[in-house]
Amino acid sequence: MTDWNAKPPRRHPAAGFRAFDGGETTIVIPDGSYIHVVNPMGTRVWELIDGVRSETQIVDILCEEFDAEREQILEDVREFLTNLEANRMLG
Repeated sequence: MTDWNAKPPRRHPAAGFRAFDGGETTIVIPDGSYIHVVNPMGTRVWELIDGVRSETQIVDILCEEFDAEREQILEDVREFLTNLEANRMLG
């Protein structure tokens, strides 16, 4: 498992994405890896992963913006980042 605090996540440089009304986003990588629908929290995580912000910093921001327990947000962020990594959407 990647340590997202030691190595902050960064979007794949070839990734394209489009946000839709309601906060959902589609993320596409030209080689065919994609996530069709990302919920509003996933959209916000995608916006925040820039290769600079650590997992902890991303979770801190989300705790301020969403009404959820910190442990749940941390779990969701880790799962989402792991999914992005597995689908080669981080670079």
